[in-house]
Amino acid sequence: MSKADIECISVDGLVWRCQACAQTRRKSMRFDSEMTEGKLTLEDVMKKVTEIFENQKQAEKNVNTSYEALSDKLEDNTKAVKEQTASLEKCLRMIDELAAENRSLREKVSSLEMRIDDLEQYSRVNSVEIHGIPQQKNEDVVAVVKEVGKALDLEITDSMIDNCHRLGRRPGPNSPQPGIVVKFVRRLDKEELLRKRRVKSNFSTRHMNLSMDQPIYINEALSQARRRLLAAARQVKKEKSFKYLWVRGGKIFLRKEEKAPVFQVTCQADLDRF
Repeated sequence: MSKADIECISVDGLVWRCQACAQTRRKSMRFDSEMTEGKLTLEDVMKKVTEIFENQKQAEKNVNTSYEALSDKLEDNTKAVKEQTASLEKCLRMIDELAAENRSLREKVSSLEMRIDDLEQYSRVNSVEIHGIPQQKNEDVVAVVKEVGKALDLEITDSMIDNCHRLGRRPGPNSPQPGIVVKFVRRLDKEELLRKRRVKSNFSTRHMNLSMDQPIYINEALSQARRRLLAAARQVKKEKSFKYLWVRGGKIFLRKEEKAPVFQVTCQADLDRF
């Protein structure tokens, strides 16, 4: 139908029916008219009853067919939901297994990292780092270390030193002077140097008869991982008002105050507790 036909029907208030519905409507109207006028015969009534019965039978058949189709569809959907549920449970089990495996691998990696760090730190057990001494052109680093020992009343000989060199300079115009790494042949010599440094307060370059006066620091040489851990411990010491932070034998320790318990810092988790 065109738009004009639809507008015409709407304006006139007419009713449009398809051909099948119109034919059924005409039969019904004719039957109603004949019944009103008293022209119906028993045969007409029986035909109408039979027609209604057939229509009802067909409607029931259609309903049953639809119900069976719906039942089949519902069964298919139920089966699909069960399959999806089983697949989801399988995925969840797999996720749990992967999560457990991931935790196990992380623990192993952490354990291996600690073992590697222990080995790396053990390789530095006889080493110290000296910071604060200005670097001179064409300097003799061994001679500088001997002067440090002399200023601390400790004679350091060539036979006591296994290796000695300056650290690399950090980038930047305001970077501090590179420190000196000294590896002693014996651990006892290293410990004695640290002990002498602890005894001598305000140790600086003036004790080495240098023109400037700036502090000289002598610390145990630490692995890269423990350097980072020590830096994090310094931050905790500052933020949480800890009074003491020190390194002894490659191990890092914290203490809140004079009579408080001592905490050994072995990893970041130890610092996170604070």
